[in-house]
Order: sequence, then C-alpha cells, then structure tokens
Amino acid sequence: MGDPTSIGDYPEATDNYDLVPSGLIKLIKQGFNMGVDHSGTSIGQPTNFFVGAALNLCPQDVDAEIKNLHRKIKAGTDFFLTQPIYRPDDGPKLIEAYEAKYGKLDKPILAGILPLVSAKHANFLHNEVPGIFIPDEARRRIEAAGENSAKVGVELAVELIQNIKGWASGVYIMPQFHRYDMVSEIIVAVKE
Repeated sequence: MGDPTSIGDYPEATDNYDLVPSGLIKLIKQGFNMGVDHSGTSIGQPTNFFVGAALNLCPQDVDAEIKNLHRKIKAGTDFFLTQPIYRPDDGPKLIEAYEAKYGKLDKPILAGILPLVSAKHANFLHNEVPGIFIPDEARRRIEAAGENSAKVGVELAVELIQNIKGWASGVYIMPQFHRYDMVSEIIVAVKE
C-alpha cells in the first residue's frame, strides 16, 4: 500500500488507498498507456509511462511479498526498486523463493543504497525503521570509526554494491542529510 504520508516529505497530505500498488500499475500500463482512464473513457493521447515498483527484500512474510511481486509483474511493472539494503544475500533469497513458485523473475531490480553517516544513524535505521536490517559487523565498524564514520559508510556502500552485482541490475543511492559528497565518493570508488 506504500508508506503513510505522515513519514514522507508532505506529512500534511492525506493517505489514499483507493488502489493497491498492483491496481495503480495496471491503471497506468493497461489504461493510461493505452489512452483510457479507469472507466475506459478516452484520455486523448496515450501516455508512455515506464513503471517501477517497490520490492522489500526483507519482508516479515515472504509468501505475501512474492505474491505481491507476482501481482505487480502481471499488472505490467517494468522494473523494481528495493527498499534500502545492507545484506547482499537478501536479494538471492527472495528471488529464489519467487522463482520456486512462479518461474523466472525477468524484471530488472535496482537495489536501494542508503549510505550510513554515523553510528547513531545506523542504530536508528536498524532499530526503528521496519524492514531495514543492518548487520552487527557493519554497525560495529561505523561505531569504531568515530569521527570517520561517514568514510566507513562509503566503504560499506561500495562493498555492498560489489557484492550484489550477481543479482542487481543496478543501484540507486539515497543520500542522507544532504551528504551528496558521499554519493560522489561511492560512484568514483565503484567505477575503479
């Protein structure tokens, strides 16, 4: 259903649950992109949206997640964006579970990389944000780095990117606290 608006950039907005994600994807791909609205009425010229959808690699209920993943694919999803990840093995585990039930997962997956800035940041994400699990070793490294924790955050992100190349088609990086410098350091390091 998506994240509640209260935790987003526009907390004063209201939540709308008229469509589940797969229903919205279907409306876009099989409606708007075909030139019709939800009721089948012409909208004039068809749109040409390329649709991405969220993918949680650390769900509490794996069966429910792969069922939702299948619904999104059937509705027309073109690619998937994961929630922020910190454990490279989460991708293959979910992909294997999906493929055991539904066959080959043939949509690109872009892994969400959220660089850790400090020990406080890592602990907050690990303990307070549902679906984010940061390995103990990563949290220990950030803690031990002290004032150099952002540098270790870059190192951890680079290591993670190198370890997911087997299953991720690419990554997208979410800088925290306007730390765009970390993103550029990650990109430079990954290219080397």
